Amino acid sequence: MLGTRNPGRLRRAIAAVFFVLCLLAAAAVGVALLSARNSLAAGVHELQLVQAELKPSQVERSPSGTLGRAELHAARAGGDFRAARTRLDALSLLVDNVSWLPRFGGELAAARPAARMADQTAEGLLLMLHGLDPAAAEWNGRAIAGKVPLPQIVVRLAEAKPRFDAACGKLAAALRTRRSIGNVGAESLASYLRTFDRRSSTLLDACRALALLPRLAGFPRPMTYLLAYQNPDELRATGGFIGSAGLLTLTDGVATQEFHGTSLRDNVSVPPPQPVSLYNRIPGWLFRDSNWSPDFPTTAKLERFFARLDLGRDAAGVINVTPQATAAILDATGPVYLPEYGRWITGRNVAGLTDYYAHWSSSASSPASLASDTVRKQFIQVVATHIFRRLRGLSLSRWILLGKSVSSAMTHRDLLVNVSDRDAQRLLHDLRATGEIDRTTSDYLYVVDTNLSYNKINPYVHRTIEYAVRILPNRWLDARATLTFRNIPAPARVATYGLGPGAGRLGGTDDYADFVRVYVPALAQLGQQRGWTEPWSPGEAYGKMEFCGYLIVPAGQERTVRLSYVIPPNVFSWSGGRRYRLSMQHQPGSYPDSWTVQVQDDRKPPVVWRLAHPDRDWTNTLSISRRPFHPLPLAPAPSTVVAPGHWIEPYTFLAKPFNKRLSGSY
Repeated sequence: MLGTRNPGRLRRAIAAVFFVLCLLAAAAVGVALLSARNSLAAGVHELQLVQAELKPSQVERSPSGTLGRAELHAARAGGDFRAARTRLDALSLLVDNVSWLPRFGGELAAARPAARMADQTAEGLLLMLHGLDPAAAEWNGRAIAGKVPLPQIVVRLAEAKPRFDAACGKLAAALRTRRSIGNVGAESLASYLRTFDRRSSTLLDACRALALLPRLAGFPRPMTYLLAYQNPDELRATGGFIGSAGLLTLTDGVATQEFHGTSLRDNVSVPPPQPVSLYNRIPGWLFRDSNWSPDFPTTAKLERFFARLDLGRDAAGVINVTPQATAAILDATGPVYLPEYGRWITGRNVAGLTDYYAHWSSSASSPASLASDTVRKQFIQVVATHIFRRLRGLSLSRWILLGKSVSSAMTHRDLLVNVSDRDAQRLLHDLRATGEIDRTTSDYLYVVDTNLSYNKINPYVHRTIEYAVRILPNRWLDARATLTFRNIPAPARVATYGLGPGAGRLGGTDDYADFVRVYVPALAQLGQQRGWTEPWSPGEAYGKMEFCGYLIVPAGQERTVRLSYVIPPNVFSWSGGRRYRLSMQHQPGSYPDSWTVQVQDDRKPPVVWRLAHPDRDWTNTLSISRRPFHPLPLAPAPSTVVAPGHWIEPYTFLAKPFNKRLSGSY
């Protein structure tokens, strides 16, 4: 037989057949993988065409037509991605187990989940676009008349909520799939993943916002928000003195406002924070001073509490704005004309005119029933009324600009929002728009100024922060913070306005009094503090350690506060000791001259970061020498309870008011 006569020839034949079969299999696999890659590339191209179709100028010309073309490209992208999934699923036994191969093994192993992620994204995008169809048709049909039908659009968006919810589910699934992939070395796939990383969260946030918008805009029932207008010229923890407020009611997207100055029916039965009581001898905690906490969710609850105490009204949410936020909104909507004042109001002049009419002049006719304080500040109400009226006829391109302006104002913390709707609050948290104390466990610094001189000279108080930290071999941090305050003489009109430190007992009208709170990581231990007019003892607050003190800076003079403290190595737990990270928060309404940070790791040369005129939160990281470290036991930070009978901060207690109805938490 052949097998017995020539066994070597048989083995060679079998090997040849096996080799040919392997080549054929490899060729088939290669063709399938190439086809899958081409399908993925075609799908990505279709998504790029979706983005090109959705340019504001094109959407404004023909909302329904543009949306239809975008949906066509999204559907094609989904088809391409599903084709890639089908081909890769057929090769699952191969591609799922080759990550060990050099060069292309990681790309092959990531191919199937990447195709699934892309398919989920395209499905979510298509559902979201379909959800916009009825609103686009409404806009297309009526905007030609020159007026955008806000109530009808809000109703159409509400009707599309099931589609938005389904879209959000698909987009959230895509994000989970992306997390399962991790980092990929192959550049061809890594570039797609980077593009996804840049846009996926934004897309999901937009989807969640569309699902929530009708409810927040007052459909099917009106929603009332407490709107607090803050003046950063008299700086407070969340942006400035609350000089006026409004109850903003949204009904099917249409806004109306009940405006109030600060002369409310004040209930003085609740003692103010201890620094206010001690230095200024104020008998009661008033609504105008309720934005005491630098943690805006806490301040929002305090504002709701005191608004209910003084006005007898509650609200579904709280919105704090500075003149800079109003300017950003006017930049988007365009100028508004105020016949009451006979002039145009723009983003450039609104802040200056607000200050002028509120403090130096009053020229519009006013109902006799209004309180004198409300009359003096009614310019704010008039501007708001005309902005709300402008929104009813805003073009689509202006709405898009408005969205960008609101997003920028939130980033700069000139616009702070807190709502009782949990889904909406979670979205605001993910957008970093809640104004809360950063919960980071890494190194942290937040300096909060509170003007206790009851004057408007903060624009003339120049402040710098210098932070130097040395990383010790045992991974404790030796930290030094230097705060410099320079009180430049203000113009005579401003310098003579107000009371001064201690309501005039401790200084003149142009002297500056500040209760400064410095928030650093939990368990930090204060070594020395120098430069205060009067130092206060440290205490725990908001999951941080709070250092604080009272400072008076006379006109034309400079004061420097120096703090030295140590921070336990818990700040390295997040990175396993491989990286140092510092987060610094920017106080709303504050305009420091500079932040300077110096970090030294062992005997390496120090690394220096300088920020001129910082206007937003800032984070930076640094690779360090890896050494063993031992974090200290740290219990979870208790949540802040805003209710009568509870401490808010070490020196802030919310007492029970005489009004028995206000006994619950907020």
